[in-house]
Amino acid sequence: MLAAEPTLKPGLYRLPDDPVGPRVLIPGFRSATSVRGAFGWFSAGWIARLAPGLAGYISRDDTSPIEFTVAPVLFAAERAVIEQAYAMSPEEASERVADVFVGGRAQASALGLHALDCLAWMIATGRLRLRVAVPTAESNYHPKIWLFDDGTNQVLARGSGNATGRGVAYGVEHLDVDVSWIEYSRSRVRDGIAMLDDWARGRSRGIDRIVDLPEALEQDIINTAPTVAPNERDFVRAAKDDTDPPWAVDPTETLRARFAATRSAPDVPRMRIPDWLEWETGSYAHQGEAVTAWETGPDPEHGTISMATGAGKTLTALICATRVQDRLGHKPVLVVVSAPSIPLILQWRDEVRKFGVEPVLPSLATNTDLALTNLFRGVAAGGTHVAVVTNDLLCSSAFQSTLALKIGTGGQSVPSLFVADEAHTLGAEGFIAHKPEFFERRLALSATPERQYDPDGTEEIFEFFGPPVYEFGLDRAIGFCLTPYNYYVHAATLDGDELDQFNDLTGRIGATIGRGLDDDDALTSLLIARRRIIETAQAKISLLRTVIERRRPRSLEQTLIYASAKNPEQFESIAAMLTELDIRWAPVTQETTSNRKLLAQTLGTFVEGGYQVLLAKKVLDEGVDIPSIREALIVASSTVQREWIQRRGRVLRRHAGKPWAIVHDFVALPPAQVLRSDGRASMKKIIRTELDRAYSFAAHAQNAAGNDGVLSDLQRIRTAYWPERESARILQQPGDYVVAPATPQGTPW
Repeated sequence: MLAAEPTLKPGLYRLPDDPVGPRVLIPGFRSATSVRGAFGWFSAGWIARLAPGLAGYISRDDTSPIEFTVAPVLFAAERAVIEQAYAMSPEEASERVADVFVGGRAQASALGLHALDCLAWMIATGRLRLRVAVPTAESNYHPKIWLFDDGTNQVLARGSGNATGRGVAYGVEHLDVDVSWIEYSRSRVRDGIAMLDDWARGRSRGIDRIVDLPEALEQDIINTAPTVAPNERDFVRAAKDDTDPPWAVDPTETLRARFAATRSAPDVPRMRIPDWLEWETGSYAHQGEAVTAWETGPDPEHGTISMATGAGKTLTALICATRVQDRLGHKPVLVVVSAPSIPLILQWRDEVRKFGVEPVLPSLATNTDLALTNLFRGVAAGGTHVAVVTNDLLCSSAFQSTLALKIGTGGQSVPSLFVADEAHTLGAEGFIAHKPEFFERRLALSATPERQYDPDGTEEIFEFFGPPVYEFGLDRAIGFCLTPYNYYVHAATLDGDELDQFNDLTGRIGATIGRGLDDDDALTSLLIARRRIIETAQAKISLLRTVIERRRPRSLEQTLIYASAKNPEQFESIAAMLTELDIRWAPVTQETTSNRKLLAQTLGTFVEGGYQVLLAKKVLDEGVDIPSIREALIVASSTVQREWIQRRGRVLRRHAGKPWAIVHDFVALPPAQVLRSDGRASMKKIIRTELDRAYSFAAHAQNAAGNDGVLSDLQRIRTAYWPERESARILQQPGDYVVAPATPQGTPW
C-alpha cells in the first residue's frame, strides 16, 4: 500500500540533489495498482531510471495498464520502437524481452538495460497506453504530472521534470509531492486528479483534441524531436515569434494549415465489437442467439439472459450495448453496469476495455462525486460512456437522483442501458424499494436468475428487466466452455453432542409444526439452527482428512476447499489439519478479498504452485476467476441452489492441462437408525435436501454411470435410509462414514 511506503511524504524536491526516483517514483510503482501521467516530453529513459519499481509493477497481476497523455513529439529512437510495437503481436514483443523476465517476473537490472525493447513490449501487450494531446495552434502541451493509485490512496507528483531519464534523475528540475492520506495534502491530490482527468479527455482551451497514439502515427501528427539541444539562434527566433503582434498572422489560417491533413471529427469514445470475437457463427453462435433474443423479444431491448459460467454473458451484454450504440447513430449513450462485488467490477472493467472504451468505476474512486461529475461531462460531450458500479451504490437514493437528473426525460433525454450482472442479487429489498425506472433499456444476466425460496423477489426482477429471453444451461456448457468433471460423495453420521442437539431441535421443530405454527419465526430459527449442525458437523473434518490422506497430501495441487461461513471453528479446524499434513495452503477470507493487493498476491502464488490449497468461505462464490483450479472439496453446502452452482463453477473453468476437474461433496446426516426409530417428516426432509443436491451434481458428472459411478454410490446411501429389499449396511450408527469407493489415489491427471 502506498501509505506504508516510508519515503512517500508531501514535500518539494529539487533534482538532482534530492533522489526523487528512489524516494517517490520507484515506491509509487512498487505499491500502486494504477499509474497515470501527462508529459510534454517522453522517452524510454524513465524506464531505465525507475526499473526497480516498474519491474514489480509489470510483474503483478493486480495492476492496470499505465496510461500517459503526451505531447505530439517523440524522440527518433522512441518513435521507431513504438511504430514497431504496433506492428508486432504480443508474442513477438515478448520474445524480444525474454531475457528480462525470469520465472515470469521482470528483473530490474535487465529492464534497465533493455529499456527501448521493454517500451515496445509494454505497448504491444497493452501494459502501456499512450494518448497524444494535440494542442491548438496558439498553445503548447507541456505538463509534467505523475499519479500513483493503490485503490485506496493516491500520490501526486508534479513539477518541471518530464517522463525522460534526465527528467527523473539528472536534470535541474523540481517535483512537488502530495499524498491523499495526509489531510493538508489531500485537496491538492484531488485537484491534480481532476486536472489529469481533464487533460486525458482534452478538456482544456489549449488542447484541440486527444488522439490514441496509433492513430496519431497514422495521421502523421507526431513530430520527431531534435537530437541536439537548441542554440542561441533558436531562442532568438522563438522570442521573435512570441513578440510578433497578434495581427501579424491569422490564427485561423495557422490552425488550418497546421492540421489540414489531420483534422477529423471530435474524438469521442465509441464501443466497437473486437475483430477477434466470434459471436454470430461457429462455436459461440449462442451469444448471437442471445443478442437477437434480447433485441427482438416480447419487449425489445428488455429481458433476462441466463448463461452458465464460462458461456460469455459479459461479452454478450457488451455486444448488446455496442449494437444499441450503433442503432442510435451519433447520439450520446450511457451504459450503467451493476455487480455485487469488487472482483466482478474489476472483471467488467477489463472486458469493457476490449470494446475500446475506458469505463468509469465510481464505487472504487476516492471521490465518487468527482468520478460521476467527470462521467457526465463526458456524456455531455458525446460518445458512449460506461459506468460500472456496485449494487449498493446503484440502490442509493443520491446516486439514482443524480442519474435521473442527468439522463433526463423526453426529447432531451440521454439514451441509456442498464445491465445487471448476477441479477438474482438484486431481488433483495434495497433494490425493490428503489428500482431505477428511468433506464430505457434493461438487461439482466445470471447463471441462476430465479431466487430460490423467494418467488416474490424473482417476480420483481422479471417485472423490471423482462422475463428470461434466452438460456444456455449447464448441459450445453460442459464439454464446450466448461470442463467435464468427476463427482464423489463422501458421507458421515452425526454423533456425540451434535447428534443430541440435532435430535433435540428435531423434536422442537415437530412440536412447533404440531401446534400449527409452520410460519412462525421461532420455527424458522429452529430450522436454521438444525441446518447449521449439518453444515458445520465435526464429522466432516475427520471425513475430509480421510479423503485427503487417500488422495495423498503431496499430490494435491490447484485445489480449493470450501468451509462454512457460519462457524469459524470449522475453518480453523481445517486450517490446523492442513498445516499438520504439511500442505502448503492460504486462506481466502473477507479480509483477503477486501485487500486487492493481498488477494492478487495470494492468487498469484497459488496459480504458480506456491500454495497447493486455497481454504475459502463464501467470498469465492462470485467474482473470483481462477481457471487453474483442478479440484474442489466442498465441506460446507447450504440449501441455496445458486450457491451450489457458483461453487461448482469455480472448478469448471477451462484451462490448459486440465482435461477434467474433480468435485468432492461432504454430506453429514443423522444415523439411519435414528430416522427409523423417529421417522419425523422434518428429519426426512433434511436428508432428502442433502441427497437432492448430490443428485443435482451427479446428473452432469462424467462418472455418473456404472457400478462404481456416483449414482450407484448415492443409491447405496439412499437405501441406507429408505431400505428396499436389501439395505446397504452403511451410515447406521453414530460416527459411521463412507468414502466414495472410486476416489482417486495420488495424482489422477
